[in-house]
Amino acid sequence: MRVLIDTNVVLDFLQEREPFVKDAARLFARIDAGEIEGFIAATKITNIYYIVRRASGMEAAQNAIAQVLEDLNRAY
Repeated sequence: MRVLIDTNVVLDFLQEREPFVKDAARLFARIDAGEIEGFIAATKITNIYYIVRRASGMEAAQNAIAQVLEDLNRAY
């Protein structure tokens, strides 16, 4: 199954935002297990970087983007 994932779901997972982090973690676990193929719009990567950098700093933002690029495919 292919799923286009909203930016907020990615941020819920990366920033452990309550009350949605558990659902986002389950989604990413299924992606990691190969049960679901996750996609994100390529333009959202910069948004995620900006939001995480503002909240947690540059290193956290770089790590977040590396994780997103590893886990998700980009939909152009």
